[in-house]
Amino acid sequence: MRRFNFRLEPFLRIRAFKEKNLELELARVVGTCVALQGHLQDVTKEIHENTACSTGGILLDLSDLQARNAYRKWLEKDLQTTKERLARAEMERKKKHQEYLSAGRDRKVLEKLKERKAEEYYDAQWREEFKRIDEVVDRLVQQGKAEEGRE
Repeated sequence: MRRFNFRLEPFLRIRAFKEKNLELELARVVGTCVALQGHLQDVTKEIHENTACSTGGILLDLSDLQARNAYRKWLEKDLQTTKERLARAEMERKKKHQEYLSAGRDRKVLEKLKERKAEEYYDAQWREEFKRIDEVVDRLVQQGKAEEGRE
């Protein structure tokens, strides 16, 4: 029996390759989102730790309070920037996720077509094989009858 040859196999490989690349891009974007979320938590924690007017019960002088205030403003600006970057990264993540799902569907369609065509091919091959076997058996039976008729 001959091996099944799917004519669209190159397209299937291309779609699988595209899906794998999109999966890697999605992983990169998800990694970025996770890193930004971690940074957001760190900055928020740092802001809350620097709101006190004293450290360990020791009151801070005016220059220390001004420095802490400037640091807090810088942290709040960093917090806002990080939130904006996270929002953009989340939008990109959703877009990449949709592209990845679409590529997966495209690949699965070709996979199903390949499976169906292979099943049809092998069914036809089995039918042809059984037909040949029946022909051989019929010839042998007829030869046996012909030999019986001669005797």
